[in-house]
Amino acid sequence: MSTLSDLRADREHWSYSSINQFVNICSLQWAFQRLYNIKPEFTPVSLSYGSAIHRALEWINLKRMEKAQVQEKEVGDLFADVWQRQQAEDENIRFDEDANADALRDQGRGLATCYLQNVDPEEEILSVNQAFAVPIIDAHGAVLDKPLIGEFDTVVRKDGKKMIVDWKTSATRWPKGKPHRAMQPTVYLYASNVSHNVGPRAEFRYDIIVKNKSPVFEQHITKRNQDQFNRMTEKVKMAESIIASEHFTPNDEGMYCKSCPYQSACKSWHRDYARVVTVGKGVQAAA
Repeated sequence: MSTLSDLRADREHWSYSSINQFVNICSLQWAFQRLYNIKPEFTPVSLSYGSAIHRALEWINLKRMEKAQVQEKEVGDLFADVWQRQQAEDENIRFDEDANADALRDQGRGLATCYLQNVDPEEEILSVNQAFAVPIIDAHGAVLDKPLIGEFDTVVRKDGKKMIVDWKTSATRWPKGKPHRAMQPTVYLYASNVSHNVGPRAEFRYDIIVKNKSPVFEQHITKRNQDQFNRMTEKVKMAESIIASEHFTPNDEGMYCKSCPYQSACKSWHRDYARVVTVGKGVQAAA
């Protein structure tokens, strides 16, 4: 089975994170990272910490697939180890004011342990980190140039029903409607429907560990229909049109601005990229 790296291999493509970054976060940030290849000023701690959590949960689920017993202390120690390695791998991690490496290590131990305590022993783990590559096909049957490439955290089966599962941590409990509005289930269930490697009737589930003082585990299941898939492909087509014209704009009031690693480039964007000439007290478009 091909890995995510194999499928990406020098190949222009869309992914959930790329679509979400462009549509929901900031098209200019997308351009800085993915088109202009500007070096980020720092690594947001949320990115490094999320990678360490993912590594720990990946290990737990690989053990579950092998039907091996996993002890709580083992999981806690594993997270401490992967968190230390993640910090060594990532460059210039910027920590939030209310967090440091040791505090996050202790919190991560609790989150990984909470996950282990709440997994369903009756679920069958079918795959972990299952990569996919599918064409993006619009409502008229036209195939876009760039494919959709990504990876399911895990695929499980219980009572004959298959479920694509994504692992998340959250500072707060999710409102009930959030999973039904989210783009990730749309992208992943679209990929499942097109490839049939999981099945057209699969559902999507978020397994979320809430970062309370005593961590809380919650699950949210959602479905998608063809009309929602068509809406997603239209968003991608619109994004490609904007990219071709390089009509990127900053999302100055976005919630991700504070942790954006392209802040300096963004601050000078209107001077470096906006083609205007100041004439006296007025502003005139450049020829």
